[in-house]
Amino acid sequence: MKRKEPEVECWLENGVKISVPKAIFDQVVLRMRFPEREFVNYKEGAILYGMSERKFFDLARDANARIQYGGKILVCVKDVNKFLDSCRLN
Repeated sequence: MKRKEPEVECWLENGVKISVPKAIFDQVVLRMRFPEREFVNYKEGAILYGMSERKFFDLARDANARIQYGGKILVCVKDVNKFLDSCRLN
């Protein structure tokens, strides 16, 4: 049996209510919210790139895009994008 994903209710300008899976809602909202940010944490990065936090951790490590400051680890979005561009398939 498939687990039901949590949903978010959205109201459109014309008064119509729609239900959207929370994962999709988070991706859309965070992509709109973080395009100018240079650094993100693992949770934000996972949502931004549409993958699990563990997969994003691996991506950040492989891209050598992690920095540590004051006990926090942040990931440089520009370095991740540069790494992903180098992984393109022909």
